[in-house]
Amino acid sequence: MDIEYDALVGLLTILAVGIFTPGPNNITAISHSAVHGARSNISLLIGMVIGFVTVHLIIGSVVEQIDEESVFFSFLEWFGILFFVALGIIILRLPIERLSVDQDIKRLDFRHGIALQFINGKEWAFVSVIMIQFLDGFGGGITGILLITSITTTAGLLSMILWTFTGHKLMATLRDERKGTILIRSLAGAVFVFAAVATFGMLL
Repeated sequence: MDIEYDALVGLLTILAVGIFTPGPNNITAISHSAVHGARSNISLLIGMVIGFVTVHLIIGSVVEQIDEESVFFSFLEWFGILFFVALGIIILRLPIERLSVDQDIKRLDFRHGIALQFINGKEWAFVSVIMIQFLDGFGGGITGILLITSITTTAGLLSMILWTFTGHKLMATLRDERKGTILIRSLAGAVFVFAAVATFGMLL
């Protein structure tokens, strides 16, 4: 099955944004490993993966049922582009100087990892946009859903492992006035470029 180049680039773009910007998953991974040690995150990460896959399957199945020729689907596509624009603005306004890690977090296991995915608004928004914008480019159907899920889950797991072991260093980089500014502007710029490309593609 052929995967559209634009869909793959777009998916990787939004994954990069999700990996390198603070959110409930990576902040939890940093805090938990800092207090209880890196090994304590094994069970937590297993739960995160289970919940992550479940969220993808739920949203992917819903999106797959929507008629691509309908006005509602067109609305969702434009909503996705506006989400990217809003995301870029939010990233640029991210108060990196006030980012902190909770040092009083209790010991967590896979059950908490699963539950976190269902209350993680950032994740539901990201996955919704990913499925709306890219599912067709990955062939659609259950095959497309599983392909996207496998890519995002692998990237998500690797990023959680990265945040577990080097999270404090990454947070320090974000807080650094020069390095943090460069990283934030680069991520926001990538999002704006993709939004512009997606808009151009829809208008053709």
